[in-house]
Amino acid sequence: MKHDVLIAGVGGQGTIFASRILSSYAMAIGFNALSTDTVGAAQRGGSVTSHVRISDGEIYSPLIPRNRADVMLGFESIEMLRHRKLASKDTVYILNMHKVPTTFTMMGIDKYPSDDEIIEAARRISDKGYVIRATETAERLGIVQSANVLMISALTKVDPFFSRDKVRKQVEAIAPKFAAANLKAFDAGYELIS
Repeated sequence: MKHDVLIAGVGGQGTIFASRILSSYAMAIGFNALSTDTVGAAQRGGSVTSHVRISDGEIYSPLIPRNRADVMLGFESIEMLRHRKLASKDTVYILNMHKVPTTFTMMGIDKYPSDDEIIEAARRISDKGYVIRATETAERLGIVQSANVLMISALTKVDPFFSRDKVRKQVEAIAPKFAAANLKAFDAGYELIS
């Protein structure tokens, strides 16, 4: 058994924290887990990608090979699309419809795609996808820093490998100082998938 999860976002969105939750969960239920993060100027909103590889056997590389991602979590719209080569037609994705403008789009050099263009590109990855508004929901709840936890909760609704209750316990255990906000986000995230 193997399960590969790609988390793509930008600095400050909590992709690394999310990968830690998923890795800890996998180890807690008896699997091997290996994760790695690629960080590009993350403190300034640069790209951050986390690879989480889970298996009941040996894991020889922390990087997910091309066409092998079982799940893709897009914390930022474009960042998930940048990694579409890792997906196959069987990949399940959850895309947070949240735009973080790049320097070039803010300068008017590039044009950020419309929501319709982003959704169309995501659907070309796989027809097993969900588009949600995790950041918007977190802002409305007053816990904007917990949008990553909403995404993880949504994952537990669409991927039977991840037990909602056991992942929730990892969320609470890993960051006890922020448990109240994170658990509020976790409970709200599950409802974003209809």
